[in-house]
Amino acid sequence: MIRQTRSQLKWLARLIIPVVAILLISGCIPANQLPLISSLTIDEEQVNPSGDCQVRCIASDPDEDELSYTWSASGGKFSGEGAIVTWIAPEEVGAYTITVEVTDIRRGKATAQLTIDVVVNHPPVIESLTAKPSPVRQGKTSTIECVASDLNGDELSYLWSPAQGNITGEGATVTWTAPNACGTSIITVTVADGRGGEVSEELEIKVIKPG
Repeated sequence: MIRQTRSQLKWLARLIIPVVAILLISGCIPANQLPLISSLTIDEEQVNPSGDCQVRCIASDPDEDELSYTWSASGGKFSGEGAIVTWIAPEEVGAYTITVEVTDIRRGKATAQLTIDVVVNHPPVIESLTAKPSPVRQGKTSTIECVASDLNGDELSYLWSPAQGNITGEGATVTWTAPNACGTSIITVTVADGRGGEVSEELEIKVIKPG
């Protein structure tokens, strides 16, 4: 009985192997399609030494296989796993390459790379802070302009804080409405680069009686 079963298994194997080979040759069993990486992005163009940024990989698989992500870099280290991770920069400035390898369950692979700069951040510099007209009559308005620059070329934001009166508008140029009282009013602007660098400056404006 055992000999007969073994004989049957051998016969079945002889039958299955050619059938599978025929299916493979004919294309009835589709070949594995590799994963596709559509984008690899970072949320910061530049990172401070020992700073961090988020790295995101968007990938898909034509066969709808489950994907795994392997991250590597020419410096620094990673925190997290999967399609979105945090890269922690090294202390040394320079350009670093981040690589992601996306693998499906059938070992199909796709890779992508990007380069990120690690630089020392310099705070913004306020070059001028002016009001026109100045002095200002009670209840009247003055246009206040802050001219600032950033050595790293970072996009700057402006926060205006009047001790008296009201500010309307946003950005580097705003309108200040003077209070209904004479005296000296102080307006403070804080310029930030979004990377921890900021600078503040005060502007004094005299408020005078209506003429």
